Amino acid sequence: MASILTADELPEKLRRLQENSSSSSPTDAVIFFGISLLLGIASRHALRGTRVPYTVALLVIGIGLGAIVNLIAEYGTKHRLGKIGNGIRIWANINPDLLLAVFLPALLFESSFLMEVHQIKTMSGIAPRRKFSPCS
Repeated sequence: MASILTADELPEKLRRLQENSSSSSPTDAVIFFGISLLLGIASRHALRGTRVPYTVALLVIGIGLGAIVNLIAEYGTKHRLGKIGNGIRIWANINPDLLLAVFLPALLFESSFLMEVHQIKTMSGIAPRRKFSPCS
């Protein structure tokens, strides 16, 4: 017969996650989202005259934030990053379908809005030929 685990039998990491989720609120997610937007704006402004692509800078920032949170969660330090850490944990547990439904249309619109007219004309001639070519 299967037994029910008590709070004393739960692994330390799971217990820490439960403690953190009880103290977080939805405003923590909004605060983290705002800070992420500010980081994006600052990196765009800082890289304006350089050859470093904006998306690469955002990728490096995201990897850095993820590594910091992962190290804190793994080693269980007392530094929980406060509201920012709670916001990161909330966004880490978001439904992937919801994330795509909210952000993908905006990203596609932005990319198509910035596309130049001659690129659209070129791609509109290439795309149908590729679709019906026997080599694809």
